[in-house]
Amino acid sequence: MEQLKSNKKVPFLPQDIPFNDDQRQWLGGFLAGLHTRLLVKEEHVTTTSTTSPQVKPLTIIYGSQTGNAESVAEEAADIARNHGLTPQVQDMDDVDLHQLCKAERLLVVTSTYGEGEMPDNAQALWDCISADDAPRFDNTFFSVLALGDTNYDDFCLAGIQWDERLAALGGTRIANRVDCDVAYESAAHEWIAEALPTIAQKGSRGDIEVMPANAPSANKKAKPKYTRDNPFEAQLLKKYTLNNPSSGKETCHYELSLLDSGESYDAGDAINLLPTNRPELVDELISLLGARKEQHEQYDGHTQELQKIFTEDLEIRIPSKEFITEVAARSGDQEFIAKLEESTQALNDFVWGLDSIDLLKRYAPNSFTASDFIRLAKPLAPRAYSISSSIKHHPNEVHLTIASVRYEQAGRVHNGVCSTFLADLCESGSKIKCYFAPNKHFSVPQDPTSPIIMIGPGTGIAPFRGFLEERLSTQATGENWLFFGARTKANDFLYQQELEDMQQQGLLTRLDLAFSRDQQEKIYVQDKMQEQGALLFEWLERGAYIYVCGDAFRMAKDVDKALHQIIEKQGNLSPDQTQEYIANLKKQKRYVRDVY
Repeated sequence: MEQLKSNKKVPFLPQDIPFNDDQRQWLGGFLAGLHTRLLVKEEHVTTTSTTSPQVKPLTIIYGSQTGNAESVAEEAADIARNHGLTPQVQDMDDVDLHQLCKAERLLVVTSTYGEGEMPDNAQALWDCISADDAPRFDNTFFSVLALGDTNYDDFCLAGIQWDERLAALGGTRIANRVDCDVAYESAAHEWIAEALPTIAQKGSRGDIEVMPANAPSANKKAKPKYTRDNPFEAQLLKKYTLNNPSSGKETCHYELSLLDSGESYDAGDAINLLPTNRPELVDELISLLGARKEQHEQYDGHTQELQKIFTEDLEIRIPSKEFITEVAARSGDQEFIAKLEESTQALNDFVWGLDSIDLLKRYAPNSFTASDFIRLAKPLAPRAYSISSSIKHHPNEVHLTIASVRYEQAGRVHNGVCSTFLADLCESGSKIKCYFAPNKHFSVPQDPTSPIIMIGPGTGIAPFRGFLEERLSTQATGENWLFFGARTKANDFLYQQELEDMQQQGLLTRLDLAFSRDQQEKIYVQDKMQEQGALLFEWLERGAYIYVCGDAFRMAKDVDKALHQIIEKQGNLSPDQTQEYIANLKKQKRYVRDVY
């Protein structure tokens, strides 16, 4: 970081400090944030004693699929006020590019969706700024924070593209882009601590408004009491399997108590669960590393028992990219090593389905110590799940609909970390650490008369069960149409009785079902959409909201393609007009997706 005008430099950590990368990153962010707050206090004292306050506008825009980028943007705005800045946070869907290019100070926070794509709310603005006739940003100082997941291809690509495009259009980068992995909080704090004091010293001062004020803070929800670092321990009240025993799948319904938490949520929000690793997996890994469960190792600034570290702190099933790379290097396997030089997709295909134990057994037996593994592993990340209830319908409760991940690979049974933690290790009365993740755009319309169309095959049904309960509890009069799909009706019709009762009561206006294996030719929800294309378009013309939840890589793309075809055909529109129609739906938050 550059030296600030107070001539006090941001504190730095010595290279030989005995902390791992995560500890260094957290401590660096903490010290930088503390330092900048002290600078602001010093500057405030100096300024108020000599001059009148001056407005220094800061524009913060976010592209968010699940709400994380929005949360970071709001946090940056809160801290920006301590630096004498006047922040304005805007959803990228609400940004006018020709106003944005006039911003002197700009922070961009964006996640990456799917296979390197822009989040839904960022696509339209990105199309504008990436066009050949995009305006220049010669007078703009900017910095970008990118959120992503290193287990996916094109890690943080959306943020990378924004960073490069703003620089290409003449913007001045005041702090290097930070690319965050799933555990993004510490890296985001460090970026905020660096970017804000620097950008506060740039640009002009004065009463300048570069973006139309929309007072976003008026509707901003209060910060949740519980977080990843301070989770709530919810008691498991009930769990049961939704599939019939002869089904090839196991999907479970869970009910957690929020009693005494003071927490609430909106239908459409998600909840983050903090699981523990399976005991047998911990024991097997410790044995492979030639270690003992009671031996002590350094992690997170503390000396702890290895069993505790592997059970509660580290991602031991899913190998990190750093671990995979090191295994390849130590293996001497030329094919494996060659994959490192090809592409991320080639490497992912090569190790597909293998966990850390598979890799150690096959490629690097007796090559790693426990401290080696700790150094290369990622923190055990929380798992986010769409909430499948309305708190108005189930006071002090939150319900979840989760498919248990189980498969055989390399001669071993593999189990999903969180799904089977819940299914196998938790019973009624168990305490589960959790905290909420608001998803404000994926919610029922404020107008109770608006019709809604919900497309949610498999566990994608989860938020729509919550939507229907919300509409029932608020006595909303708008029509409700659900498309649901699964393998077979006899074995996999999740919440069948509830949905049929809702349909009989008139709450569920239409229920279209697609059971792919109940006939010779497979039928999916997108096929049912095509069958009802004329009616679906008529609903959209009447102002219907359309929601999609479920698999991002196949289902969501197939549904999006079907929606384009329906609108083009039924509206007698050209491809360009269809794109504009759908872009307007997204801008109005009438076409929103919660996909994973």
